[in-house]
This record gives sequence, C-alpha cells and structure tokens, in this order.
Amino acid sequence: MPELDETLELLHRDARTAPADLSAARARLMAELDAGSTVVPLRPRRTRRFALPVAAAVAGVVAVTVVVVQTGSSGPTAGPAGPSPLASATPGPSRNPTANWPDIKLMSAVQVLNRAADLSVGAVDQPVGPGQFRYVGEHTWVGRGVHTGETTGYTYLWEQQVDLWIPADTHDVWQQNRKILTTGKFLGGSQPQAQSPEPEITDTDQGQWQGRCGDFFPKSKPAKKCDDPADWDSPAFYATLPHDPAALYAKLRSLTKGRGSTPSAMFHFGTEILRAGLMPAGLRAQWYRALAKIPGMTILAAETNLDGRTGVALGLDDRHEIRQLIIDPVTGQFIGERTVAGAEPDEPWIKPGTELGASAITTAVAGRLGEVPAK
Repeated sequence: MPELDETLELLHRDARTAPADLSAARARLMAELDAGSTVVPLRPRRTRRFALPVAAAVAGVVAVTVVVVQTGSSGPTAGPAGPSPLASATPGPSRNPTANWPDIKLMSAVQVLNRAADLSVGAVDQPVGPGQFRYVGEHTWVGRGVHTGETTGYTYLWEQQVDLWIPADTHDVWQQNRKILTTGKFLGGSQPQAQSPEPEITDTDQGQWQGRCGDFFPKSKPAKKCDDPADWDSPAFYATLPHDPAALYAKLRSLTKGRGSTPSAMFHFGTEILRAGLMPAGLRAQWYRALAKIPGMTILAAETNLDGRTGVALGLDDRHEIRQLIIDPVTGQFIGERTVAGAEPDEPWIKPGTELGASAITTAVAGRLGEVPAK
C-alpha cells in the first residue's frame, strides 16, 4: 500500500529521528540547495490525491477534543484561535443543530462519536446510475512554506478547490480538477511578509486530469491499479473492510503498526480515509464506533462552521498540532477537517493556535463528467 507508506513516512518524522541524525539530514539538505531557499509544501500530497497530513511528534498524553462553536469569517487568520478559514463569510439564520442532542458539555468524546454513529445507521448513499458520476468536492486551505535556513523561513496558506468525478462503473474514466483560488494568506515567518515572496504554483497544484480507475498520473511509481484493496481512493478498499467496530479498530492498528499504532497515527488515518469521500454510508457508523475506541479522549464544547455548515469537531492534540474531524450533528455525515498549531508548532515562526489548514467535503451525484452539483 504505497500511499499509506508514503503518508506514514511523513507522519511524526521528527519523533522517529534522533536529534543528531535530524541535524545531519538538515545539514545535507541545506548543502544541496543551489538557490539559497527551498519551497516546502507543509502539507505533502499523496500521489493520487491532494492530501493534508499531520505534523510531527507525539509526546505525553494524547487528547481528543470535541469542539462545537458557531463562527463566521471570510478567510484564515494568523496567530492563535482564529476562526475557521472555511467559515461562511455571511452566516445564515441562527439555528442550533445540536438541540436534539443531550448537553454536549456533559458528553464524552466516545458518546459524541457513538451518537454520530447512531445517526448514520440506516443512511443510504444516493445511487449512481448509468452515465452518472459520484462527485467529491473538497474546498481546502493548504499550508505552503519556504525554508531559507535550517530554522528560518515563512509560511503562506493557499485556498484550493479539488473536484473529483467517479463513474458508475469505476473501471471507466475518472476526472479530477484542481484550482488555486487564493495564495496570499501569510501565517508568519522569521522575516517580514514584505521580504517573503509567495511560493510559485506548480504544475500539479492546478489543472485537469483524467484516467481509468482514477489513474491520473500513469508515470508515477508504483503504478495505480484498478480494484486495489490497499488503496482507499478505490471502492475495492471499502469492500474488504469488516463491519464490526472492534475489527475496524484492529484494521486501523494494522494500517499504522509500522509507526507504533499510536493514537495520533490511528486518528490521522481514520480521518484521511473519511476525507476520500468514498466510504459507503452503511460502513460509516461502524467506522465512527471504531474511532471512538482510540484512547486518551477529552472534550471541549463549542460549535464550528465549515463552508456554512455547522458541525461537531473531534480533535487530537499531539503538542505540535491539533487535527480535527468535523461531523454534521443532524445527519452524522463527515463534512470536513481542520488542523491547528499546537503548543509546540513544528515551524518556530508559527504561533500556537494558528490554523494551518482545513477542508470542507461535499459528496453528491453528477449527471455528467465535469458537472458540479448544486449545494
């Protein structure tokens, strides 16, 4: 499963490397730079799909946080505790989507996930008929950094739209569109923004790609295969998953055993698999129950607004960053995720509490290739 290995390799890399070895590696990297600075995507992409990873090491007690807060903003803010970059610029009429829930302040994270699972029981995916396409839309903010030295540099936040169309027969041609919407959100740096030119947009940051079974980059190695049960961008992956929460939890442990099956690694991949937008509705409830088994959970009550949709966010704090998955409290549907810098951010110029990225996920059925269904 090359994508899993690739992302696991990026997960908590600092925690797995002794300080002396890390310094030597950085020194070798800096020695190879021929332009004095290097652009570093702070959120590396999976080969098949634009992905948001987690940052470095886990230490101390891992906590999962439930956040329920109503916010509204036109964009991200640098520094601590800013509103979501994906929050609606003009919030809609006031409503309380958790009114039919018990007091969330009195609920545990396990109870919240199990409540979401209860809401998901009996949910049915909208069928994709002949000639139609499963649409997965991702409105995302992606961190991009530039290292000007071993401990110096700066970071911008880019806004991107990623649209994916999957045909009814998944062996047919898929299509993915990527578009950079904005690039100028400055999160901070060891030098002023006026001295920090924005990173350049690359060939894979935006464009349109087509390929059978979602093979958009056929020259990449290893090659993408149709019906690959190890690829969570393939429906075959979900067809092989058990529907028992304990067995799904064991599957998550197995997927992350190369990195110790830590709570952070398990939560990260549990969220990434939901982000793919392909998990059948019938499986989602049991997936939530499996995530509820991840140890070390605590709760912080609030409401969060993601692309105009209010949800309950469960987040995992590993000191370096807080990764959150966001669930619609009315339907139990996964609607997005967010990452916030922890008490010890990976980059020294990032302030704790700075939002490092977020994404809102929309799934629907499209009548033709390239059509974006109305929200």
